[in-house]
Amino acid sequence: MKKKILLLCTCLLLGANAFGADYTYVITDLEMNNFWQKTGKSQEKVSLVAKNLILKNQFNYRAPVFVIENKTPHATTNHITRIIEIHSGLLPLIDNDDELAFIIGHEMSHATDSYGGFMKILKTMGYNSKSYEYKCDMKSIDYMVKAGYDPISAIIIGNKFFSEPHWDWGQTHPKGSKRLISIYKYIYKKYPQYLTSDKTNNPYYKNFEYVFAEELKGFHHKESVRQQKQLKKEAI
Repeated sequence: MKKKILLLCTCLLLGANAFGADYTYVITDLEMNNFWQKTGKSQEKVSLVAKNLILKNQFNYRAPVFVIENKTPHATTNHITRIIEIHSGLLPLIDNDDELAFIIGHEMSHATDSYGGFMKILKTMGYNSKSYEYKCDMKSIDYMVKAGYDPISAIIIGNKFFSEPHWDWGQTHPKGSKRLISIYKYIYKKYPQYLTSDKTNNPYYKNFEYVFAEELKGFHHKESVRQQKQLKKEAI
């Protein structure tokens, strides 16, 4: 009897090791509000944020949004089909819906403008592509705020993945540093209430402030002088 019990225990132990060598974790409590803490349904999360941007901004154009398998941290818009593609390689860099909203909002600006016809596409996206990228950044900020997202997250996600080539020549996008400063100035002038947001404590935002300390100081001084002149003018 003891031999039989010992044999049974041995079989169970070996069986447990065999099963344990090839197991799969199944996440049963995954929801859209805890997506960024767990691995899960990326397409559903992207579609949810896209839907919120579309509804709150009352877009009257179609702009399908998909997640595609591509390790490059990037997002693109096809100006013929108006399909927006979020690369799977970008998702690990995103920590919350606000950051995702900036990415989708930027691409939605491209997609909606493409409805203006071929000549508009050629003029705005071909002849002056860098200026157009700035414009799409600003429109994305507007989309974010209207949909209830924090625009400070645009600086945070931009600081994570905007490229920083040695020179602008031959590039379709401006240097990341120039885009970040441009976004900050836009928020400062149009949505200053967000400059006291909790997100300004984010390490990536703190890094932005440190790197551009001198430039931001100069900008703040100029804005202060401008505001004082405006007040004097209004007082007359």
